[in-house]
Amino acid sequence: MRYLITLFICLNLWANERPNIIIFYADDLGPGMLSCYGQELLKTPNIDKLANEGMTFNKFYGNNVCAPARANLLTGLHDGNSFHANKGALSIQLHRGDISKADYDKVLKKTYDQRKDFSFIGQMAKASGYHTSYFGKLGMGYSENHELIKLYGFDHYVGLYDSVVCWSFYPEFYWNNGKKIALANNPKFNKSSPQCPLIGESDMTYTEDIWLKEALNYIDEKKNDPFFMIYSTQLPHGPASIAPKDHVFRNKEGWTEKERVYASMIVKMDQSLGSIMNKLKQHKIDKNTLVIFTGDNGHEPSYYADLRQKSNNDNKFWDGHQRSEDIFKGSLGKRGMKRWNFEGGLRVPTIVRWPGKIKAKSTSDLNATTYDLFATCADIMNCPKEYKTDGISFKNELLAKPQQQHEYLYWQNSTGASRDALIKGDWKLINEMDTKNSDFENKKRRYKWALYDIENDPLETNDLAEQYPETVQLLIKLIPRQLLLSDK
Repeated sequence: MRYLITLFICLNLWANERPNIIIFYADDLGPGMLSCYGQELLKTPNIDKLANEGMTFNKFYGNNVCAPARANLLTGLHDGNSFHANKGALSIQLHRGDISKADYDKVLKKTYDQRKDFSFIGQMAKASGYHTSYFGKLGMGYSENHELIKLYGFDHYVGLYDSVVCWSFYPEFYWNNGKKIALANNPKFNKSSPQCPLIGESDMTYTEDIWLKEALNYIDEKKNDPFFMIYSTQLPHGPASIAPKDHVFRNKEGWTEKERVYASMIVKMDQSLGSIMNKLKQHKIDKNTLVIFTGDNGHEPSYYADLRQKSNNDNKFWDGHQRSEDIFKGSLGKRGMKRWNFEGGLRVPTIVRWPGKIKAKSTSDLNATTYDLFATCADIMNCPKEYKTDGISFKNELLAKPQQQHEYLYWQNSTGASRDALIKGDWKLINEMDTKNSDFENKKRRYKWALYDIENDPLETNDLAEQYPETVQLLIKLIPRQLLLSDK
């Protein structure tokens, strides 16, 4: 009996040493939209408070678009080793009766079979003794279902299966653990996309309100158990859209209506984080909960401005250098945006809070990325199993201990804006579009290898490939040839 009591006490002490973990995952959020990263036109007090109480990363990388970023998050693998998105809008077509249930199931069964042998972050958390949950934009996309979310290792979830449905904050329905929940007052789907009014009607349901309510209820229920949560808000993905009650900048002069709405979306996102933090404090578990605030890809200003308009008017592909005004400066002036492998398309804001462990108001210049989160969470959870990932735990960085460095970071790109990109130390190699020799009128793109010293040239203005050809070749050789998009 004494042995059993001792074992019980030891297990409880071990469990209490491991924090709950919440990943607050923003969608299309540039670092410059947050006041703790320098935003001056609006305030994000709850995110700022997180930064004041934790560590802010200055060189954290997501991906160029949402789907591969979410695959990085779920698997801990870079683009070359992870899986790819399937077809989107299937749930809309099924709901409208435009495709059969058999055709829908066929695509999702194929997707399941392609992914079933991967390891996932939810599985890892469960193996570590955590209850797991997922809210908002679910999975990688574009089409998911109950079986896939369970495959990823999540015990409880509420959200949207389809990335295309996520293009609206007013869908016709959402999913609660496999049960379809109708939103009767929201607008009907178009043939292959949802409707998303700039400002909704007061009787419509804005999805962020659902995700937040469900997440808060979940914390109430699991306050005494170790839990792992991904809170995958749709905010501030476009089209720009806000509920009337949340349109805090409706009377702001000097801004366009889309700019007012977009800014209100940022405030709404900040308030959601604040509500989650308040709930943790209400139950006195905030000190034993590690909160990671991050995002999927770089800034997307096209929801309220068009940075490519001048290039398009000149019949040229955009080279990523900003020539039009983004009043919010969401990418901090860096080259490119979402879809591009330039810094403006890859850099995401990242803040980590863990009271008593992470020094308040600390910063990090570590080159880290989304596919490090799997390894970091496994390390902090004391996961008893080993998983093969491309990531490196940055737990030591959080604790101000000597930190292992990546040999290199790697991304692919399927948007056509650019292709392979690799960062090793201060060197960045990118297979970027050769805008001078591409044919804009006939949409024929040509690419070239470019080399940038991003420490001394963070705006990627000075291509050093011709000056350092040996470095270019050395970096190319780091990437397995079968992964290189430039070879295909």
